[in-house]
Amino acid sequence: MAEGSTQLHRLWRSLTVRALVVLALFIALPVVLYLTFRQADIDRQRLLLESIRVKGLTVGRVLEERLQRADMIPLFRLGEELARFQTEGVSLRLLFRPHESAPGAGFLYVASAPPVQPADLEDERMRLEASGVLAQLGESCAGDLPLALRVERADRVAELITSLTPVRTARGCWVLVISSNLTDEAEQRLGQPYWHAPEVQVAAAIYLIFAAIVLVIGFDLAHGLRRFAATARAVAERRIEGRFAQRNQIPELEPVANAFDRMEDSLRSTASELRAAAEESAHAFKTPLGTIRQAMVPLRTRVAGDDKRSQQALMAVDGALDKLDILVRASRNLDDSVADRLDPPREKVDLGALVEDVVDTFAADAAARNISLRPSIESEATAPLGGRLIADALGQVIENALSYAPGGSTVTVTLHRGTRRVLIVVADNGPGVEAALMPHIFDRHVSFRDRSRSDAAGGGTSGNFGLGLWVAKRNMESVGGTIEAANRRGGGFIVTLGLPLA
Repeated sequence: MAEGSTQLHRLWRSLTVRALVVLALFIALPVVLYLTFRQADIDRQRLLLESIRVKGLTVGRVLEERLQRADMIPLFRLGEELARFQTEGVSLRLLFRPHESAPGAGFLYVASAPPVQPADLEDERMRLEASGVLAQLGESCAGDLPLALRVERADRVAELITSLTPVRTARGCWVLVISSNLTDEAEQRLGQPYWHAPEVQVAAAIYLIFAAIVLVIGFDLAHGLRRFAATARAVAERRIEGRFAQRNQIPELEPVANAFDRMEDSLRSTASELRAAAEESAHAFKTPLGTIRQAMVPLRTRVAGDDKRSQQALMAVDGALDKLDILVRASRNLDDSVADRLDPPREKVDLGALVEDVVDTFAADAAARNISLRPSIESEATAPLGGRLIADALGQVIENALSYAPGGSTVTVTLHRGTRRVLIVVADNGPGVEAALMPHIFDRHVSFRDRSRSDAAGGGTSGNFGLGLWVAKRNMESVGGTIEAANRRGGGFIVTLGLPLA
C-alpha cells in the first residue's frame, strides 16, 4: 500500500502529468460553461418566443373570422382589412392559392400590413416559399401551424414567423402569415445558435488567446528543459566547453545551473584526487613488494635444493607476492576507472585501433594458453569518449574468454559498425554458462571459472576475484554503452559491447 501511495505521489509530481491535467481543465471548463449558458439561453429564448407567438396568435384569431368572408371582400380591400389589425412589431401577409391551380402550384401574394412595395412583392413571395413554411400546409390547406422560423426581409430586418393560419373557402385556400419583427438585441438572437452570440464569440476569442499564450509558455518551458538536459549530456560527454550557467537561457533555472556547475567541479576534483591517490597507493605498495622480492634472492641461494619444506615456503611467498602484484594492479585499474567515470577524458576514440591494441596486450597470454586470438575490424568507427574505460571493459571480456576457452581453440574479437551503434563482439568456444546462472554473470564477486587453471596460466588483471565482467558492465554503462552475453549455438560464449556512434 505504501509503495502504491509513493508511486501515485511521484506520478502527481510529474510535470507532464500536471500539464495534461491543466490541458484537460482547459478543454473541460469552457465546454461545461458553454453547455450551462446555452441551456440558460435556450430557456430564455423559449420564454421570449412564447411571448411573441402569443401576440401573433392573438391577431390571427381575430382575423380568422374575416378570412372566412375573404371571398366576398374585393382584393384591394384586403390590405385595408389587414391594416386594421396590424400592431407595432407584427407583420401580416395574406397569400392565396385557387382550387383550380395545378398540383404543387405556389401561392399568390395578395396583401400585407405594413404594405410591401410592388417591386419587392415577388422577392417577398419567393423568400416565403424558400423558407419552406408554405410547403408544410400540404394539399389539405388545413390546420393551424405554430412556428418559430427566422427569416430575413429585403430591408435586412430579421423577423420571426410565428404562425400560419390557413382558411379553405369556395374559391381556394387563404393563408395568413403572422410574423414579429425582431427589433431589440434579445429578439434578434431568436432562432440563432448560441455560439452566434457576440458575447460568446468574444469570450471564445479571449479564451483562445489566453490558452495560446499558456501553451506557448508551456512549450517554451519544455523546450528550455530539454535544452538544459541536452547541455547536461553534452557537458557530461565532453562534447562542449563552458559552464551550465553560461549556456542556460531560463533565469529561473539559474540556481539549478549553478548547482550543476558546482557538482561538475566537485566530480572533476574528486576524479583528480582519485587518480593521484591511486598512483600514490600503487607506488606505496610496489616499493615494499620490490624490497621483499630483492630480499628473497639471497634466501633462494642459501636454501638447499633438497630442502622441500623451505622450497615450498619460498614458492608460497612468491605466489603471495604475485597475488599482491595482481591486487595492486587491479586496485589501480579500478581507481582509474572510477576517476574516468567521474571525469571522462575529452577525446574521440578510434575503436579499430583500440581493439587491435587491446588484442595485442593479450597476445602473449593467449599464446601461453595455446589459444588463437584474432581481431576482425569490419569497419572504421569512433566513440565520443571514454577510451580507457572501453579498453578496460574489452580487456576484462577478452580475459574472461581466454580463461574459459580450451587449448587449440580460437577467440575472435569483431568490430562492426551499425546504423546507430558500434558493436564489439568477443566469441569463444568455451563451455558457455548455464541458463540459471546467466542473470548473475555481471554481478560483483561472481566467478565460475576454474581458478587453478587460471592461476596456472598467469591469472589476470582482475585477479580472478569475480570482478572482470562487473567492471566491464560498469565501464560500458559509464560511456553510454551496453553489454550483453549469450551462449553460442553449437557451444561457446559470446559477449557484445555496444557503443553510441561519435
